[in-house]
Amino acid sequence: MTKFNYQAKKKKSGKTECFCALCRSPRLIRYSRRLQGRHYLQILTLGIVFVAATFPWFTLKGAFALPLIWAIFESTHKSLYRKDLKCPYCGFDPTWYKKDVTLARRKVEEFLKQNPDSPVLLRAKYAADNIQNTRQ
Repeated sequence: MTKFNYQAKKKKSGKTECFCALCRSPRLIRYSRRLQGRHYLQILTLGIVFVAATFPWFTLKGAFALPLIWAIFESTHKSLYRKDLKCPYCGFDPTWYKKDVTLARRKVEEFLKQNPDSPVLLRAKYAADNIQNTRQ
């Protein structure tokens, strides 16, 4: 993660612990931003299998499918990372926040309207009730 990951701690299992920048709830990020060595090994293995399977028809021209396989892996991994970055409790997405703050705020408001039983709203209602009770 970029500048939003202030208190991230790397775990042994390849997952990253961090806190949501908006609601401060603990998060677990399973995917990294870039492909790792094992992903490149998988791409290479899949490319070799594809060339071997299509050799009678394409001969070695099937090796030109390797960049296509790589692009599919890369886009799938990036979309999983982006999906994993969004907070499931408040709907905050740091990538939208980097691009446009007002749009990110609107998306969070829409998320909270669609999920009225969100822990973030419940905490806010509880805090508001406590403030009212202490004033009376």
